[in-house]
Amino acid sequence: MNSIQNILIYFSISLMIVGTIAGTFLKNYYVRLHFIGISDTIGAATLLITFSIFSNHHLEYLFLFFLVIFQGPAVTHILARGAVRAKINVEEERWHSSKR
Repeated sequence: MNSIQNILIYFSISLMIVGTIAGTFLKNYYVRLHFIGISDTIGAATLLITFSIFSNHHLEYLFLFFLVIFQGPAVTHILARGAVRAKINVEEERWHSSKR
């Protein structure tokens, strides 16, 4: 069981790291937000489920799992709405450029 636990931990951590690094190279703010939000939420959820299965503190990790599952998409939605209200254009090549 220790090898399964290690594989799941490395998978979830690598998903979060690769998702965050790859998300910085995308051209559109909304695509970045979507890509990073999904990879971080799924990576953190997989990590917490792994800890819940292979630990003595099942309820604490399950509580954190449900918190991450509901909190991740909510924060992503809040950031996207803020970008819409700030009128960040979808077609812009670099959303943080100084050309406005």
